[in-house]
Amino acid sequence: MGIKVSFAVAIYNVAAYIEECVRSLYEQTLDEIEIILVDDCTLDNSIDIALRVLEEYPNRKSQVRVIRHEQNQGLSCTRHDGILSARGDYLISIDGDDFVDTRMAELMYKKAIETDADITICDYYYYYQGKSQYCTLVPDGIIGDGENVRDDILNRRVYPYFVSKLYRRGLFSEHDYMWPVKNMGEDTVMSAETAFFAKRITHVDVPLYYYRYNPNAITKLLDEEHCLKNHDDFKSNVDILIGFLEREGVREKYGRGIFVNKVRTKNRLLRIVGQKKYIKLWLKTYPEINKVILFGNKYHKSTYREKVWFFAIVLGLYPKYKKRLHSRRFFPYQGWI
Repeated sequence: MGIKVSFAVAIYNVAAYIEECVRSLYEQTLDEIEIILVDDCTLDNSIDIALRVLEEYPNRKSQVRVIRHEQNQGLSCTRHDGILSARGDYLISIDGDDFVDTRMAELMYKKAIETDADITICDYYYYYQGKSQYCTLVPDGIIGDGENVRDDILNRRVYPYFVSKLYRRGLFSEHDYMWPVKNMGEDTVMSAETAFFAKRITHVDVPLYYYRYNPNAITKLLDEEHCLKNHDDFKSNVDILIGFLEREGVREKYGRGIFVNKVRTKNRLLRIVGQKKYIKLWLKTYPEINKVILFGNKYHKSTYREKVWFFAIVLGLYPKYKKRLHSRRFFPYQGWI
């Protein structure tokens, strides 16, 4: 019998978490799976741990493959290689510091087959220090062929996780993608492009993915050097997404998503924007957005609170009033951060 679901696991310096990750895959209730471990030149013994744990699951040995990069390429390329190497009818991407419900493949595969879906989304847990918070990417449910979810992803009304989804593998081989090249914001590009190409999107309203808060992840490093790199990487990927939407002739339709992604790009600098040189960089990053924040446009209605937030940055007052500006009562749109 063929492979029904491929798991592609991105592995880099996750020795503290990889055992829990691979056990959740080796113990999947669906038998017809494969597990691809993509080693992005990890500096620790993550791969050794994954293979050691595999010895406890002899029935899975023939289903596990290891792909080793000759040099570190980053999360975006690691995910890409996992996708291209998959042989299953469907695939799931997972980060090596996360883990999943052992029923994930079975339940999502069943739903995809029943609905003939290109993308099947599950709910997930945000997991930190042993505590979990239930989250969903589709709070309003699925209507018809999932067009509302497609538009919400492309217009950035829902968070664009690439994980917590099962994809029909043909979704990647049958279309011309503009692949992200940087590590920050790669989810934004791939979630939008896959949603655009998907003919049908469906939902399993069960939390099957555990998205772990990893304080050592590169996205959590907030010193000056990493903030600048995150800003540059995010902008590179947002530019790729804008180019994709222009190529497909739908830039106008998804202008709201472009606006939000441009604001999010600017805000990669918020941790260091108290310095004058970074205030200038914030203003120069997609400068057309400054006017939208102040006066709005057809995609966005500017608010008084946003204007205060804008001028706090411009006048160098943001660090002093940061806590107040980010309060739930005040901050204009939490999704921008």
